[in-house]
Amino acid sequence: MRQLLLSLSLLVGLPTFAVRKMANVVCFVKFADQEDAEWQHPQDYYEAMFNDSGDNANSVRNYFTDMSYGAMEWNSVLVPLVYVDSHPRSYYCKQTSINPDGYDNYAVASLREQTMLDALCKYVESSISEDAEIDCNGDGKIDNFTVIINGNSEISSNYNLWPSNQKCLWTTPVIHGKKVDCYLKVFDKANGYKALEPQELNTGVLCHEMMHTLNAFDLYSNGKLEPVGVWDLMSDNQKVPQGLSAYIRQTYGRFYGNWIPSVREISESGRYLLRPLDSDSPEDVAFKIVPDLSKDEYFMVEYRDKSSRWDKSLPYAGMLVYRIDPTREGNLNASKFEMYVFRPGGSVDQAGVIAKAPLGEATKRTSFGAEGDADYPFYTDGTRAPFSITDVVTVDGGIEFTLNLDRSGISDIAADRILPAYDRMSSVLSAPDARRIDVFNTAGICVISVSETSVSLESLPTGLYFARAAYSGGRTATIKLLK
Repeated sequence: MRQLLLSLSLLVGLPTFAVRKMANVVCFVKFADQEDAEWQHPQDYYEAMFNDSGDNANSVRNYFTDMSYGAMEWNSVLVPLVYVDSHPRSYYCKQTSINPDGYDNYAVASLREQTMLDALCKYVESSISEDAEIDCNGDGKIDNFTVIINGNSEISSNYNLWPSNQKCLWTTPVIHGKKVDCYLKVFDKANGYKALEPQELNTGVLCHEMMHTLNAFDLYSNGKLEPVGVWDLMSDNQKVPQGLSAYIRQTYGRFYGNWIPSVREISESGRYLLRPLDSDSPEDVAFKIVPDLSKDEYFMVEYRDKSSRWDKSLPYAGMLVYRIDPTREGNLNASKFEMYVFRPGGSVDQAGVIAKAPLGEATKRTSFGAEGDADYPFYTDGTRAPFSITDVVTVDGGIEFTLNLDRSGISDIAADRILPAYDRMSSVLSAPDARRIDVFNTAGICVISVSETSVSLESLPTGLYFARAAYSGGRTATIKLLK
């Protein structure tokens, strides 16, 4: 039977506070013992990295223009001077037996660095025109301030000389009366290391750190679960930066041109069409799914197309399904995340295969959470979310999918063969040869789900439950039980 695409009636909007232009002042710094050191590239290379507006240019300006659907322009003013500090590099490194003049705590490190920042601003102020646009929103602060330091970063973020975006708390550097509130610190050579290889300064590093100026949080984690992986710049930046997710664009771009003014909420089961996230306009590039209105957490879907110049480095094209917890700020916690992308084998304690997260032809995953699928949407506490996605297919103009919303969960269970109830099950339910066992309460909420042939019921309170066993070939069997 041919299904019509449902009209999406509920719009979830965000306020518009248009700050359509942003400025960025870029300064170059050497330490006292680096005065004769060469820069990795000439000045025009850095000018292009920030400001090139050519059609195929990998630049900061182009990236933010595209991420905002043309709603924001971020232009940079590069200072044509190099400030040479009065202290050697070791002064800004940690104190050790062989570096007695280094800092002994983070507060001292910040004070030293921001004292240098104050001296830097005094040195370069006369070389910046008083008419230069450095405070586009007129709040008395330079929109963004970038310091490029000659040489390499240190080996990890545990040290001060590491790429970062920090608030200036110890000093009050100004340029033409405009205060440096936050500043971005990067290095012209190594900005961290991957497999011991130095990561040269690139657009990905710059755009990641500049997103912090827009108040976006890091989406990588200190734990093992890799909640987002390569699917958002705020998690794992590439040299040609991959795109920002629809959630990050809408949430953190709203005060800077309102990049995605609204995300449509799907409230009915049916068939839907998602446009590519890299479309020219933000309409229907993402949908919001709220299967349980009593929870803060909700779900989003978006379509990532590798034909986009920013997403060419992604492992696969397809539809991402991810969970949002709006009460959290970033993903630095080991298990509780602002954003979590679903993937094969992912769970509350297993990372799974994040590279194969998309649904679609490329990964041969055309359903998620349906009967026979090993993976399903879940909340932070592991509770299964009552919806599934099926029949994912790429079409002209985007990707189509069927959403199955079932807030009761009982109808699916009742369609199975109902066996007589057990007498007061108290410990373990066994289903030999089963691929998975799901246990539901009478509200249809999945309270236990295991990919095993048996399940312990000890954690459940006394009451009536339905247990459904899924077998190879799609066969299922359901039983009512009392505990």
